[in-house]
Amino acid sequence: MIKLKESPEQEFFEMAFNLYYERVVVYVYRYCKDWCAAENLAQDTYITFWENLSRVDMERMPLPYLLFVAKNKTINYLNREIVKAKHKTHTHKQEMATAARALECSTMSTLQFREIEFLVRKSMTEMTPKTKEFFELSRYGCKKNEEIAQMMGVSVKTVEYRIMSALRILRKNLKDYLPDFADNKQ
Repeated sequence: MIKLKESPEQEFFEMAFNLYYERVVVYVYRYCKDWCAAENLAQDTYITFWENLSRVDMERMPLPYLLFVAKNKTINYLNREIVKAKHKTHTHKQEMATAARALECSTMSTLQFREIEFLVRKSMTEMTPKTKEFFELSRYGCKKNEEIAQMMGVSVKTVEYRIMSALRILRKNLKDYLPDFADNKQ
């Protein structure tokens, strides 16, 4: 077998590879926390090094250049991973929303939903103005009983009483549609 004489560039590359490859892998791993990705990025670093070897000063140590290239490749990799994660999260949120809509449609028809919506509005008209106001602050305004009491200048017990009155009216009017709600007497 005939061995061809290596060029100075090839010898320089081999020396850089043998001396620094593992250091480049460990350097990249510190940031990406994935050995497989770190090895791939280190290999990409050496490909770039090989492609630009004619521009590299062979009188200098190649490690700073290799780490510079590895750093840029790692930054690009991490940015791609961030985009993938955001896309995955966004896609997951879309899938969850689609599943929720499908579940809503499978458990209750639009007509039933409209009937329930009508009964809730009707129930609201049966409430006294204060009871309705307390209920809306609690359920639609997401206020705690203590917050409502402070806002309205009444005791927490008064707030609880008014909300319970509102729930009694809703329970009575929705008993045919929400049996679990009707059975849940607080």
